[in-house]
Amino acid sequence: MSLYTLLAPLSTILLLGLLYAWLVRLVTREASRRSSSFNAFTRFLSEPFQKLLSSVKNTSLSESAYNFEILSRPKLMLTVSIVVSVLLVFVPYRPDLNPTGDLVGVDSPTYVGWLGQMLALPLPGALRYSFVGGLDGSRPLLLVLLYLVGSAGVSPSQIIEYLPLVLAPMLTLSVYIFARYGQGNASFAALAGLFTPVSFYTTVGLWGGYYANWLALIMVYLFMTCLLIFSRSPSAVNYCAMYILSVTLFLTHPYTWVMIVMVSLVFAISLWKETKSLVHVKSVIPIIATGIVIDIVKSFVFATQSVAAGWPYSVVGGAASLLAFWNNLVEALLYTHGGLLASWLVLGMGLLAVFALRFKDWFDRLLLLWVAIGSIPFPALDSYLQARILYDLPIPVLLSLAVLFYLPQTGNRNMRLARLIATLLLVTIANYAVQGILFL
Repeated sequence: MSLYTLLAPLSTILLLGLLYAWLVRLVTREASRRSSSFNAFTRFLSEPFQKLLSSVKNTSLSESAYNFEILSRPKLMLTVSIVVSVLLVFVPYRPDLNPTGDLVGVDSPTYVGWLGQMLALPLPGALRYSFVGGLDGSRPLLLVLLYLVGSAGVSPSQIIEYLPLVLAPMLTLSVYIFARYGQGNASFAALAGLFTPVSFYTTVGLWGGYYANWLALIMVYLFMTCLLIFSRSPSAVNYCAMYILSVTLFLTHPYTWVMIVMVSLVFAISLWKETKSLVHVKSVIPIIATGIVIDIVKSFVFATQSVAAGWPYSVVGGAASLLAFWNNLVEALLYTHGGLLASWLVLGMGLLAVFALRFKDWFDRLLLLWVAIGSIPFPALDSYLQARILYDLPIPVLLSLAVLFYLPQTGNRNMRLARLIATLLLVTIANYAVQGILFL
C-alpha cells in the first residue's frame, strides 16, 4: 500500500475543511468584531502564522507566476495541457490495455442504448425522444448532438468511445479561458489549464461516463467567464452570450444549472450591495426565469418530471441523509467512483486556496461563493450526490491558486525550492490521475 493510499481517509476531513472554510472565516470575523476577548484569542492563535498570512494576503498572482519560468509561455503550456488531456482519455482504450475495445464508463452502455433508439427513429421522433428519454429528458442537447454525429454513419459505440477525446481538451480550454479573462493573468490560466486534465474531471468523468456533466462543466466555465466580464463591463453582447450559455447549460445538465445560477444570483446580490447598482441582479433574474419556464414547458409538453418536482423527494431523503452524514461522506470519497475522489493532496491544496481567497476581489469572490453554495445542501445529500457536488467544484482553479499563493512563500530566498515543490505536486497529482485511469 502506497503512502498516498494510506492517507486517503484524511480526504474526508480535508473536504469538510474545503467546503466550510468560508463559514469558519465568516463566523471568526463576526465573533472577533463583536467580542474583544475572542479577537485577542484568534490573534494569539494566528501569531505563529502571521508572517505567512500577511504575505499570502498581499500576494500578486502575476508576480508569483513570474517566478515560475515554465509559466512564461502560457500558449505553449495550454498546448501541452490539451495534448495531456487527449492522451489521458486515450489510455483506457489502448489496444494493449483494452484488447477487446470494451467501452469505459458506468453510463457508457446507457448512452449507447439511447443513441441506438434515437437512430432508429426519424428526425422528429429522435428530437422528441431526446426530451423524453435520457433520464426524463434531462440532457436533450447532448443527445441531439450525438444523434447528428450518428446520422453521418458513425456507430453509437464509436461515438461514445471518441466523445472524451472531444470533451477533455474542450474543458481544458474552457478552464483556461475562465482563468485568463476572469482573473486577467495568462500564466495563472496556463497553470489552471495544466491542472484540469489531471483533476477529478477526467478520472471521474471517464469512470462514470458522465458525458452530460462533462459537457455542462465546459459551459459552466464559459458562463462564469461571461458573468465576470459582464459584471465589470455590462454590454448587450456579453449578456447575450451569458444568456445563451445558461439555456444550453440547462438543456445539457439542469442540476448543474441550478447550482450555477444560485452562485450567480448570490454573486450578483453581493455586487449590488457593493456597487449599489441593480444591473447585476437584473441580469441574473431573466436567466433564472427562463430556466424555470423551460422546465415547466418541457414537463408539460413531453409529460416528464420537472427539476422542481424532484425537490420534495430530495427533502424527504435529505432528513435521512443528515442522520447518515458521516457514512455518506466516507462512501462518497472512498467508495463511490472507485475511491478516485479520495485525493488528500488535491483536497488539501483546495482547502489552502479557499482560506487565501479574498472577498474584495471579484474573481476570488465568485470562487468562494461557488464553493459555499455547493456546501449548503451537501450534508443533506446521499453519497452519490455529494460526489457530484465535489465534481462540479472549480478544483483545477483552486489548485493553481494554492500553488501561486503559498509556494513563493517557501522560496523567498531560493525560488528553486518553490519550483521543485510545484513540480513534485504536479507530478504526484498527475501520477494519481494516471493510476486512476489505469484502474478503470
